Amino acid sequence: MAIHHVPFFSGALYSRKTCCVYVPPGYDSSDEDTAYPVIYLLHGLYGHQLSWLQNGSAEPTLDRMIESGELRPCIVVMPDDGGYDHGTFYIDWYDGSGHFEQYFVYDLVPHIDRNFRTAADRRHRVLSGLSMGGFGACYLALRHPDLFGAAASLSGALGSTAEFGEKEFARSNFGRIVGPAGGPYARERDLYRLAESKIGSPDRPALYFNCGVEDYLHPMNMAFKRHLDAIGYPYRYEEFAGEHNWAYWTGHLPDALRFLEDWFAGQSHVGS
Repeated sequence: MAIHHVPFFSGALYSRKTCCVYVPPGYDSSDEDTAYPVIYLLHGLYGHQLSWLQNGSAEPTLDRMIESGELRPCIVVMPDDGGYDHGTFYIDWYDGSGHFEQYFVYDLVPHIDRNFRTAADRRHRVLSGLSMGGFGACYLALRHPDLFGAAASLSGALGSTAEFGEKEFARSNFGRIVGPAGGPYARERDLYRLAESKIGSPDRPALYFNCGVEDYLHPMNMAFKRHLDAIGYPYRYEEFAGEHNWAYWTGHLPDALRFLEDWFAGQSHVGS
């Protein structure tokens, strides 16, 4: 078990970036031909690449679950979201502020695959995250199902820009991020529409999300659940007591990791 602080250059952002990479016990002594699945673990608003380590006890949780056999040995990448404003939502911003999705997909993922012994395919590459990072996990999986096979969200901001009221949209940053609410740029990046577009796809990502019933985002998670039910998209949902805080995310990170382990194991009930 070890945490590597990995610097790399992002052409999409024309900036030096750093991510934290957890490698499992036995990684350094394992055979050079041994390849490991990869989990990308995303932070929320106001966060950074150290958030899950400093606030969410990610390292001891991973150590414990791998030692117990609940999670197979895997590489876990904890990246920065691009480091702009209060949070980028892992999207290329409409107003040109930054190519944060391209940074993730075309800079970060290839760098990890080049420099670590990864099993570099969608069957072994997945995402999870909290709040904004929960949105990012589902968004990136639905936008790039050739890269990511599954996504797990904790207290995710799983909303649809098309569902926001005019005043709500005007008060938020979403005009800068996705442009006009009814425009083509926003529609192509709307989580609800993305899910609809993958219904009949053979590479439809497996989705898991959970949320605390006292969380202010609980109604948004329930609305996303109703939408998935309406369009017939398979998923797994759970809810627990809890609010929008690190006590909840630390306590329920294992639930997301168990779902991702089911995906790695090829269990047929994943996402159903």
